[in-house]
Amino acid sequence: MSEYRFSLIMKYFHFTNNEEFDEATHPAPKLKKIWEVYQIIVTNFQRTYVPERDVSVDESLMAYKGRLSWIQYIASKRARFGIKSYMLCESSTGYIWNSGIYTGKGTKFNPRYSGYGMATSSVLTLLEPLLNQGYCVTTDNFYTSPELYEVLLQNKTDAYGTVRPNRRDMPSMFAKKKLKTGEMVAWQKGKMMAMRWRDKKDVCLMSTVHNTSTAMVHTRGGKDVLKPQVVIDYNNTMGGVDRADQAMTFYPAMRKQQKKYYKKIFRHLLEQCLWNAYILHRATGDKPFVHSEFIWKVVERIFVTHQTPSVAVNRPGRRAVDVVNPERLTGRHFMDYIPPTSKKAAPTRMCVVCCSKRDGNGKKVRKETRFHCPDCDVGLCAVPCFKIYHTQDVY
Repeated sequence: MSEYRFSLIMKYFHFTNNEEFDEATHPAPKLKKIWEVYQIIVTNFQRTYVPERDVSVDESLMAYKGRLSWIQYIASKRARFGIKSYMLCESSTGYIWNSGIYTGKGTKFNPRYSGYGMATSSVLTLLEPLLNQGYCVTTDNFYTSPELYEVLLQNKTDAYGTVRPNRRDMPSMFAKKKLKTGEMVAWQKGKMMAMRWRDKKDVCLMSTVHNTSTAMVHTRGGKDVLKPQVVIDYNNTMGGVDRADQAMTFYPAMRKQQKKYYKKIFRHLLEQCLWNAYILHRATGDKPFVHSEFIWKVVERIFVTHQTPSVAVNRPGRRAVDVVNPERLTGRHFMDYIPPTSKKAAPTRMCVVCCSKRDGNGKKVRKETRFHCPDCDVGLCAVPCFKIYHTQDVY
């Protein structure tokens, strides 16, 4: 399509019927502009893939500096300012299985967990479809608490992660005992264990699957360091959300100048769809593409499937813009004579390869030919232009 048509489509992009909106009954009034599309995409994420045992919950920040009442500031994130989401990802691959957008104080979670705090409610809402199935979730110190882990144990779900020493219901001496480097102290309550371990600074963790066992780890500096097993497992499984965020920043579909928040969220959802599709592609067992090559293949397939029959756009005062067949370099093509018309028995067309060049005086070459490629619908000289056009990216 032309740039003008694309701009018009983006200008009037809309996802919901404003006349049917009822703030009293809507599950997320602040997300009314994108809610239906968002729910469809997240539902498809869950329906398409069954994650492995280890999953992680963390925050994600979509960069946004427009005017919005629920913009968040997170100093540790690259974007710093933006729209915050709670995300549940598979630890090993970064597959985004569930997510929820934070819209300020009135953010609604699953009504079953309305009696808990925001951190506990957000984790339980994301994990709701996976409870009572033996999963193990890794959380950071924003979410970890004895309250959350007790509820997860009641629902046959294990968990471990870092914890703040001043959390409610933590052991009374947990934050007071002083340790030397390499020392640890731990408390046990049923299946739950709370541990403090001194490395360069105190590291506080909770777990329902670990004890105080340790293991030797070879560091980047070439040293062997003795670490608790819970620390090693936390470092290996906590990075699911960060892995997905990092991969999506390499090939963004979002634009900085996009001021409508729901359009930016939609572009971010497209990035998540591409990332999850890439994870599924790698899981097929075939020789996988690298991430960038996979995105190009998706784009090419969209062109092949949805390309319109019209191959040129003519406007007064403008040169016709040819649409290049995306299978030009990969498909099987055969040369043929240009079919006769009612006015000409032997019509000719401009050769696209010859006419892309200039002569010694800097003028464009004009050369007509009797042959063409029926699949690409372009005029081409029999030799050597037909071969050049179908074998070279730049001709």
